[in-house]
Amino acid sequence: MSTELLKQAVDYFGNQKKAADALGITQPTLNHSLSTGVVSAEVALRIQKATGGKFKAVDLRPSLKRDFVSISVA
Repeated sequence: MSTELLKQAVDYFGNQKKAADALGITQPTLNHSLSTGVVSAEVALRIQKATGGKFKAVDLRPSLKRDFVSISVA
């Protein structure tokens, strides 16, 4: 995942604290994701829902697409 996309999602909410509150996570958790470039599947899905789909979970966490295909095929 590109940290730039996550930064854009944070900007959508205004700042890290507002984004974290909207997503039901802590600001340090969000900051860690920004630092590492890794977003959990759950947070990626929360971002998609909270932004009305402006930011897609599969773009924030590309493995979701692979995981979903695996589940669908099984």
